[in-house]
Amino acid sequence: MNDDRGQALIISVLVLAIAAVAISGLRLAQERILAAAREYRAGEAAAEAATAVVADAYAAELFRVAWSTASPRPTADVAGAVTAPLTRENARVAASDISLKNGATSIDDLSVRCADGAAEVTVLLRGRSYRAGFGAPLCSQR
Repeated sequence: MNDDRGQALIISVLVLAIAAVAISGLRLAQERILAAAREYRAGEAAAEAATAVVADAYAAELFRVAWSTASPRPTADVAGAVTAPLTRENARVAASDISLKNGATSIDDLSVRCADGAAEVTVLLRGRSYRAGFGAPLCSQR
């Protein structure tokens, strides 16, 4: 009778060990899934923040021309305004700040495109691109 109890004890310990390994594997998988979701949200938020900065530069250029009293009225250079180094740097700072606040790292790179009636911002965060943009009728190829 003691032999049966010994075998049952070994099987019980083995089953408990398998359950413990399965539970820790599930926890690791859950942590990875949550980290990926957090990074995705941070990347999307970073792209939106950078796009808001670019949209402000676009609007500022339109207002500069509209409020000009010069004759003839100057031509809007929205492509120059949205792709200017200062605009790109301000967009990069905003994107990195939002990314950090959302639990990710600073962004790796940022690019701004003004063409085909749209302004588009692409943010690179840990090798993944996130894009956001807005309709910009005055954006065209240079």
